[in-house]
Amino acid sequence: MLVQAGAPVDATIDKLTQYMEPGDIIIDGGNEWYENTERRKAKVEGLGLRYMGMGVSGGEEGARRGPSMMPGGSPEAYKYIEPIVTKVAAQVDDGPCVMYIGDGGAGNYVKMVHNGIEYGDMQLISEAYDILNVVGGLDNEELAAVFAEWNKGELQSFLIEISAIIVNKKDEEAGGYLVDKIVDRTGAKGTGGLK
Repeated sequence: MLVQAGAPVDATIDKLTQYMEPGDIIIDGGNEWYENTERRKAKVEGLGLRYMGMGVSGGEEGARRGPSMMPGGSPEAYKYIEPIVTKVAAQVDDGPCVMYIGDGGAGNYVKMVHNGIEYGDMQLISEAYDILNVVGGLDNEELAAVFAEWNKGELQSFLIEISAIIVNKKDEEAGGYLVDKIVDRTGAKGTGGLK
């Protein structure tokens, strides 16, 4: 299942379990707090079912070419889903981008760490953009060239690659660059909150 983290997951589990038989498996592929995964696993196992929390990463490209998956939870359940997730996962030179992480909320914990690293990378990229633009005086085309050059070396990554594209994207309707029209405001949808 892929539903919004929190109470909607619990409500979905309550509905699903009414129609399941002992030994059936529930896989939560959303971004969920790992302790919630552990609580749900215990509840579901009390009903004779198996539960897995599986971090999924890849976004739009992952949907097209296969995601990276971080399954955690019941090791018995993983034996059943391993052939499926191995084929669905992104395939790279050294194999599929999936491995069983561990029992309980381990899969969601690893996904949380993954997200933290990614958010840190995005913060570094935005700081570099700001310094190069405000202090260095680089315009959008120059910034795009810097990011493109960085993407040829040890900083090569999807985030650096798209940064070069984004800073150079023009607003075809109103003129100027889209990045210059972004409002400096943040928000959250609730998946990363602490208790």
